Amino acid sequence: MAERAELDAVLASGMLGRTNNLVRFLTFVCAKYFEGAVDEIKEYSIAVQVLGRSEDFDPQVDTIVRVTAHALRKRLEEYYRTAGAKHQVRICLPSGHYVPKFIHESELIGEKVELGLNESHGSQPANGAPSQGNGAPEAQPSNSSLTPRKPAPTSESRHQTGDAATGRFKIRMGILKIAAIILLFASVASVFAWQKWRRPGGSNSSVQALTAAALVNVPEGTLRALVGNGRAPYIDRAGSTWANDHFCSGGSSFSVTDHVIQGTADAPLFTGGRRGIFHCNYPVPPGTYEVHLLFAETAGFQENSRFVGFSINGRPQTALDLVDDAGGNDISTTKVVTDVEPENDGAIHLDFSTPDAFVNAVEILPGIAHRALPIRIVVGYSSYHDSHGNVWMPDRYFFGGRLSRFVGDLSKVPDGALYEWHRFGHFHYVVPVAPGGKYTLKLYFLEHWFGIQNGGIGGVGSRVFDVYCNGSTLLKGFDIFREAGFGPLVKSFEHIEPTPQGKIEIYFTPAVNYPSVSAIEVIPE
Repeated sequence: MAERAELDAVLASGMLGRTNNLVRFLTFVCAKYFEGAVDEIKEYSIAVQVLGRSEDFDPQVDTIVRVTAHALRKRLEEYYRTAGAKHQVRICLPSGHYVPKFIHESELIGEKVELGLNESHGSQPANGAPSQGNGAPEAQPSNSSLTPRKPAPTSESRHQTGDAATGRFKIRMGILKIAAIILLFASVASVFAWQKWRRPGGSNSSVQALTAAALVNVPEGTLRALVGNGRAPYIDRAGSTWANDHFCSGGSSFSVTDHVIQGTADAPLFTGGRRGIFHCNYPVPPGTYEVHLLFAETAGFQENSRFVGFSINGRPQTALDLVDDAGGNDISTTKVVTDVEPENDGAIHLDFSTPDAFVNAVEILPGIAHRALPIRIVVGYSSYHDSHGNVWMPDRYFFGGRLSRFVGDLSKVPDGALYEWHRFGHFHYVVPVAPGGKYTLKLYFLEHWFGIQNGGIGGVGSRVFDVYCNGSTLLKGFDIFREAGFGPLVKSFEHIEPTPQGKIEIYFTPAVNYPSVSAIEVIPE
């Protein structure tokens, strides 16, 4: 049966990531579907029979089923945009329902529109509100959430269409001629630029200037390094320089191409590395440090197939299943280790001790004894130093959504740069932290569209969404404009416990229009 075969293919693909919940969820609802027992596919039965909740499960208090279903929908959409793009049958979990739907090839075009499986990775808001552009004013609300079908062309309209096509052809030819002239001038300019680059004071001095700028205010002992031979130094989006690998020996170097790495704005950090049994020595001044190990599984391994064993300064070995930890292949993940001090030789020692071990990059930051460093993320493309001396790193650890910039005046808003951009759409963040502790999570909001631009279009009730963190509800029916009007808003949540993998997972789920956030702060308690 094609539908059963498709279920097997999805489960075997590894795309579901952390299989404990997602695989059990999909297996259960499909089994009930195949049995003809769809009446048994209910939120309560999924919670108790699949997700391990007790019999007194209350869906009004515990949103685990909805959060897991949302994550499963996103993974299925991702699967059918990539590995399963040519499959004759597709599995969908329609929004608001838990009964699976199997779509066959003849239905794919229509169902793509209905279920939001288009390439734009978005969906039309329930109230017909606007989708929002990247860095541009957002479209005004539509009166309908449905896209009208075009009427069948008449002979007159076909004639008009032919004339229009001829006109468009002439316009395109004119544009091509202009483009050719521009390309010619660009080619000449590039020759002069290349010659200038070859002279002293050309590109080398520019790189040195950029590197010097990146080193301003860098705390002593900070060390960032790529792993693997032959990798040139890299300057990331925050302006930090990652040195080439002259710290490691043993194993073998590798590099990958044509991989889209999710969860990072600095994909080059994850396109090379060192694998096998190897050792790294990182010299640092005396003190306490926090070590970040950066990974992305790009070799196509499935869960429970590759285990990375490593230890720091002779500590007990840690074994990681990185596909499970990251949630799939080609997804970045970071492991955070606190309370690390250099040994007597003045170096931090990393030992990778299993044949399948690897790492892409290593970051060593001056730390705080017995406490993790705070994490501050500002949505947008640049880092920011706030009025309290804190450094906010540019957007990272995100999955989905788009960016848009606020075009209004923020000069009278304290630390207004924190609200200059926002991420909106269907998105979530997976922030790596040190496991074992508790954290305070702060979310920074400013209504970028409804109630501010264009004389206050929309207003209260135009953007309503929920926020979940590690399976718990933080905000329900949240409306930025209702609570803050034209001003900024900070929502704080204490005693957040990370997942066993050391992650704080924040999901923004739409109710009316798209969720939005401008900055995220994670502070260890």
